[in-house]
Amino acid sequence: MKRTILVLLAAALCTLSLSAQSVIKLIPQSDGRYTIDATVNGVGVKTFYAAETWFASVSSTTYLFLYENGYIEDADVNGVTVLKMPDGSTVKAGSFVIRNLRIGNIIVQNLPAFVLTKQNVPLIVGNSAFDCFGEVVQDGDRLLVYDGTVLAEETPQETHQLDEADKLKADAQEYLDAKDYASAARCFDSLKEMGELNMYNEYQYAMVLNILGRSDECISLCEKWVGENLGRAMVLDYWMYDALGDCYARKKEVKKSIENYEKAVATYCKLFNTTEKEIKKSKFKDETLSYTLYDLGRQYASVNIGKTEYYMALAAKSGNQAAIDFCKSVHIKY
Repeated sequence: MKRTILVLLAAALCTLSLSAQSVIKLIPQSDGRYTIDATVNGVGVKTFYAAETWFASVSSTTYLFLYENGYIEDADVNGVTVLKMPDGSTVKAGSFVIRNLRIGNIIVQNLPAFVLTKQNVPLIVGNSAFDCFGEVVQDGDRLLVYDGTVLAEETPQETHQLDEADKLKADAQEYLDAKDYASAARCFDSLKEMGELNMYNEYQYAMVLNILGRSDECISLCEKWVGENLGRAMVLDYWMYDALGDCYARKKEVKKSIENYEKAVATYCKLFNTTEKEIKKSKFKDETLSYTLYDLGRQYASVNIGKTEYYMALAAKSGNQAAIDFCKSVHIKY
């Protein structure tokens, strides 16, 4: 689908140092909370860690400082979103993207974040910032983040293989940053042959295969990933289902495409604790989700006109311009 070239830019792209485990020092505060050393787009920001938090959020004061000093650019700003909080209440929040969040030897790129006007601390991040790497475990005043790689006993031959795998992973990330997806795919192809793909690498590999139109390989990898990792990183669950929807649409397997796009929509709504009803009421807008809703509406066009109109209207409500144009052209109210 036309959107797939944007997938690796829209998702939270994560980079982990070349080790199976990273350790983040948690600094205890007098109120029982923890802070961590972090930089946002290159500037240090006092950052609080909250395991239960399902999105990154900044105070309005911090946001204003970052924006006025050029650390947040106009291109990073997505607009206003209404979020439903875990206690059922709703808050209006400005949404933007943190291009580069560095915590220890972990770099999280393009992390969705929100401005909460009543927040009284500069920045809060939770496990959602790290769960794409694999398992996150708190051990006293340390946060252990495992990337899912199983290290073999170190023999000279095995150490050489690990070094080669590390180099391929680093090269793949550089190619992704340069949008050279064909070269990135060759790195992942080699890593697959070596058996050195961890959970996140498999996600990256699947997105690249989707972009390159290698649908059968992408479907095989996505279905394997979902079977093994579903529920470990919800944001990645969404992208895998979305990629499956793209691939089956490309193969003109409408039923399977619809099935996976619907799972993608349901996963995204769960991720942000919202519903299609809330979208219909204009209480939740999200550009990323709008593309999946639009694609879902397109797939329904050949089997259910009512569903087509429904999902096109939802996509338009979410701000998708193609869906807005479609609704206007056929006089669908949204």
